[in-house]
Amino acid sequence: YIMLTLMKRIACAAAALCFCAVLASCGKTEMTAMEKVQKQISEMESYKCAATLTRISNKGEMTYETVQYNKSSGEYRLEITSPESMKGNFTVYDGTTISQYNAKTDETVTLDMPKGQNGDELFLCSFVRNYLQSEDVAVDTAVNLDESQCTMLEAVVPGGNKYIATEKLWVDNETLMPLKFVIYDEQGNERYVITYNEFEYNPKIEDSVFKA
Repeated sequence: YIMLTLMKRIACAAAALCFCAVLASCGKTEMTAMEKVQKQISEMESYKCAATLTRISNKGEMTYETVQYNKSSGEYRLEITSPESMKGNFTVYDGTTISQYNAKTDETVTLDMPKGQNGDELFLCSFVRNYLQSEDVAVDTAVNLDESQCTMLEAVVPGGNKYIATEKLWVDNETLMPLKFVIYDEQGNERYVITYNEFEYNPKIEDSVFKA
C-alpha cells in the first residue's frame, strides 16, 4: 500500500511538471528575425573574417582582398592579401597606437592615437557601437541580398566627417552572419563597401595579432 501511494504521488508530480512545462512553452514567443540579429551583434565581443573591401573616391574605385580581426574593446588588424602589389601590408591598432606596415619596404610607421580617434570605422564593432548609441537608426527585416533574406541595420557615424556619414549592415536572417557593410558620405554616395566571404563570431584572438 505504501509503495502504491508513493507511485501515485510520483505520477501526480510528473503530470504537474509536464503541465507546467506546457504552460511555459505556450507563454513563450519566438524571437523575431530582427531580435535574433540584434542579439547576435550586440553580444559580439570579437570577430575575424575574410572580406572584399572596395574604396570609392572621386578618382575611381580600388578593391582589396583582406583579412580582418576586431575586438569590441577597439583593437583591430586589417591585412591586405590582394592585389599582389600590396600583399602583406597591414594596419593594426593595439588600444594605444596605430601601426602601418609596408611589406615592400619592410617599414613600419607608428602613431599614438587617442581613444575614439583610432580609425576603426571599417570594422563591425565600431558599427555596433554606433548602432546601439545612435538615435537615428533604421531597421528593415525583409531585404533580399543575392539569394539571402536579410535584416538591414542603419546607423549614423558620429564625428561630422562628410565622407563617412552613415552606414548600413546586412545580416542573413537564417545564419545571422554579416554579408555586407557599406559606409556612405553625407550625400548618400557609397564610399566603402565590404563583402564578407568568411566570418567567425567571438574567436580567441591572441594579443600578438594586434602588434606590428
